[in-house]
Amino acid sequence: MHWVLWCIHGCPRGLNVVKKFTTGHLAKKCWQAGYPLLLSRDVGDAKVLDFIQGHSNLVIVLGDLVLNRELLSLPPCGLVRAAQDIVNEPGKAGVQIRLEYFAKGAETPHTVASLNVPSQPYDGLMGQSLKTDLIADDLLVETASALQKGSTTQGTEEVMQWVQKIYSPYLAQFERPFLQSTQGVPACQCYRSIWKLCLDTLLLCSPLFLVRNWLRRWRGRYPVLILTHHLISDRPHRMGVSTEAFWRQVRFLQRHYRVVSLEDAVDLLRSGHVAVPTVVLTFDDGYRDNFVSLRAVADETGVPVSLFITTEPVDTQGEFQHDLSNGSKGHLPLTWSQICYWALRGAEFGSHTRTHVDCSWADRATLKQEIAGSKEDLEDHLGAPIRSFAFPFGKRENLSSQALEIAASVYPYFVSGLDGENLPTKAIAPVHLFRKNFYPNQWELELELQSVFHLIDRWKRMFQQRSESEDLPFKPPTTSASNASGELSSVWTKDN
Repeated sequence: MHWVLWCIHGCPRGLNVVKKFTTGHLAKKCWQAGYPLLLSRDVGDAKVLDFIQGHSNLVIVLGDLVLNRELLSLPPCGLVRAAQDIVNEPGKAGVQIRLEYFAKGAETPHTVASLNVPSQPYDGLMGQSLKTDLIADDLLVETASALQKGSTTQGTEEVMQWVQKIYSPYLAQFERPFLQSTQGVPACQCYRSIWKLCLDTLLLCSPLFLVRNWLRRWRGRYPVLILTHHLISDRPHRMGVSTEAFWRQVRFLQRHYRVVSLEDAVDLLRSGHVAVPTVVLTFDDGYRDNFVSLRAVADETGVPVSLFITTEPVDTQGEFQHDLSNGSKGHLPLTWSQICYWALRGAEFGSHTRTHVDCSWADRATLKQEIAGSKEDLEDHLGAPIRSFAFPFGKRENLSSQALEIAASVYPYFVSGLDGENLPTKAIAPVHLFRKNFYPNQWELELELQSVFHLIDRWKRMFQQRSESEDLPFKPPTTSASNASGELSSVWTKDN
């Protein structure tokens, strides 16, 4: 199937084929970075002890390994051990992450931090491992940094303060009583029936799409496709995707597309040359679940992500109003500390208004406050310029000409939910970028990315309009029709 898709895409060259990461790859990476590497089956082996004595000031051990006295007496700055334990107590099922510090020569550890990560309804083995490994890695980095600055007591206090600021808000949202009884099944099923998807796939394999993609490869003009997401979560949510399902999706995208940041995508479009199919992953609103679930997948796979933040819920730490209107509770926004922490580690942030307002009905003053004000909020906290904006809801009926004008005057580029492809061109700098829907199922996702659904919907609208015009008892006046057409043309020309 992968070979078939590669042929349908025009056999693009230079894509990063996903490969297994082996100890050979690890050795090569360490050699390139200038770090010595030793492979051994026994942590207490003599060559391991000689290696540590010659190279290491601080030793980090992953897992509940047996630590002998010789090992504990070697590193000048001591040893840190990170371990995970499965918790099966009723109502408290999950994974406990423990960080213990052994001073040089000490055989009794000092507990630096201990976190209980509760199990969630959609947790799979892979997803849970990705999340707990990410949290353990964060704790290890903070612990190593804190221990180098001062004493063990001071370092422990710094780590606990960091946990309180960064991870306690994330874990606290799972403690609400109404969440304990939540049950569900991860939403990986198809939204369309199988027989419809089979017909759509026949269209994808038709000469119409094959010739189009081969011409794009020949001309170096593949589109940049921007996917709309909201949250990666292992709890029930109408717009959520489980950690494990999203990890599979990213692996699929990495095999058949180049995944880039939104900033890099704009540069590619301006260059006028896109040599391979390209995708951007964007996430709206700023859900707190993303801080672990999304970040775990992004760190594991190395893909860049762009997040659009609604700033007022971050200030108030209240639930999103559009969630409450749809009966979804318990999904809180990110904190400013989490946003700043994530931004320092490579995430790209843009604004998404202050209150998630529908930009189709708001007056000019409100639009200015929402669109420009959210940019000011983010810049005040991040200390860096915000260059992108995403319209809430983002459909055609949620965009007004005033809102488009204000967004274009405040941001170098902005995105909306209008289904379309962003084609590279040197003649016009991209300002209004279009996004596509994200489907958990890979089959539907591929059809969406190749614009099969978009083409079918377009044919349906044309057929419906033709049927309605044939049913009209009289022909509309020519003047009105031309005026309406002129207004629509002026609006969408400005968009493009």
